[in-house]
Amino acid sequence: MTTNSQIVQVNEDKRQLEILLAVAESLGRQIHLDELLKTMVSEVTAAMRAERSSLLLYDSETDELYSKVAEGMQTREIRMPASFGVAGATAKTRTTINMPDAYDDPRFDRSFDKATGFRTRSLLCTPIIGENQRLIGVLEVLNKLDGTVFTADDEALLRAMCTHLRLAIERAELVEGYVQTQKMQQSLQLAHEIQMGMLPKFPAFPNKTDIDVYGTIKPALDVGGDLYDFFLLDDDHLCFVIGDVSDKGIPAALFMAVVRTAFRISAMAARQTIDAVLRTVNEFVASDNDSQMFVTMLAGIMDLRTGKVEYADGGHEPPFVLRRNNAVEIVDMKPCIALGVIPGAEYRTGSIQLQPGDALVLYTDGVNEAMNIDRQQYRTATIGETMAACCKLNEAFDLDYRSAAIISHALMESVGRWVGSAPQSDDITILVIRYCGRPAA
Repeated sequence: MTTNSQIVQVNEDKRQLEILLAVAESLGRQIHLDELLKTMVSEVTAAMRAERSSLLLYDSETDELYSKVAEGMQTREIRMPASFGVAGATAKTRTTINMPDAYDDPRFDRSFDKATGFRTRSLLCTPIIGENQRLIGVLEVLNKLDGTVFTADDEALLRAMCTHLRLAIERAELVEGYVQTQKMQQSLQLAHEIQMGMLPKFPAFPNKTDIDVYGTIKPALDVGGDLYDFFLLDDDHLCFVIGDVSDKGIPAALFMAVVRTAFRISAMAARQTIDAVLRTVNEFVASDNDSQMFVTMLAGIMDLRTGKVEYADGGHEPPFVLRRNNAVEIVDMKPCIALGVIPGAEYRTGSIQLQPGDALVLYTDGVNEAMNIDRQQYRTATIGETMAACCKLNEAFDLDYRSAAIISHALMESVGRWVGSAPQSDDITILVIRYCGRPAA
């Protein structure tokens, strides 16, 4: 029997997920940094059910934190040493600080309260960390409206919003740094750089020996509608996705960015099964979809302890498994409809068991439908043949033919040779996930 506390928790999880998706949608429409940050801070205050929030950005040249948006305070910029107060402690340790009573903690500076007449009670402060552990700033939230203290769930929600804020800030910085002075072609080149910059960097997990991941994407135009992403849900679970938007160019790229963000925050905000994540993303992209675009998607969660993959398919191409003995298998899919077509669509979960040394090869239809000058398609079967040939060739030269990068490059080069001088008709994306296993304890 479901208890009242379970119902309350489910409702709270739903509220938080709706907040994160709403933030993604609102920030997706905003590219100007100042307005974006005001919007975000306002959204944070409402989401956290707090009295006010403050955003302080980090100036690496002066080693200072400066107020960018501070609700309830004067608009002039305030600067402070990066080691000062709670914000400084958060910036220094790169960890969340949760104070049930700020006045009981010696790190809290009361001068701002004295100057403004505001009384800080509970305080939650989280760092905003960018690529390569670059400190972007810190986000402070003050005083729960109901007089209680911030909880562990509040900490998780604020960290999720800071992750999204980081992506939004980095995107806005890139856009504002270039778009103002560029003409159309230069803007298209910038869009390409931004899109490529959103992709994961390699090596993906340099400190992990149980997984080897490599992806590559080649848009048909300057920007495209293919996507891939992967990230750790925790030390034992890898989440991944590959997708293909039903269009090309800038509209598809914008749609792709929204879908990718929705997928990531849906997967990270609450531990759901992968089919539930696809249902959530489908509801998000299917509602108010005036563009009538949709996206095929294949997503999964790999248990790095066992090699088991739980996946869900949204009308995407079936992946291959390259076994450690060089056998090549195509996965028997549980196909469902693409995302964004029908609200309420159901998605089913399938499973794949990988052994150490096995590789999962995912791709978009730009691979198997690539056409040569005679308009002949590359075909799905050729993908398996290419991987088998790659293994034999590299094995003969004693190379690490199971490397995710080698498999990806070999397939991309094979498609390139097939296409030859024919114009590229669709985006080409390949994602290879090789399970390496963990040593026995």
